[in-house]
Amino acid sequence: MRWMWIDQIVEHEPGRRLCAVKNVSLSEEHLHDHMVALEGGTACVMPASLMIEGMAQTAGILVG
Repeated sequence: MRWMWIDQIVEHEPGRRLCAVKNVSLSEEHLHDHMVALEGGTACVMPASLMIEGMAQTAGILVG
């Protein structure tokens, strides 16, 4: 099974630059285990390992 961590390619300059977007919703299960404390309560955060995976997938599309 393949999981793509990017949802949309916004800009693409072949061989030079690629800009991608990941839409995050609270229905994604991995967010419920990653909370950060704020003054007024808590907030969900995207795990750093998944952000890096999204960047790696974007780079793979650019190179490919």
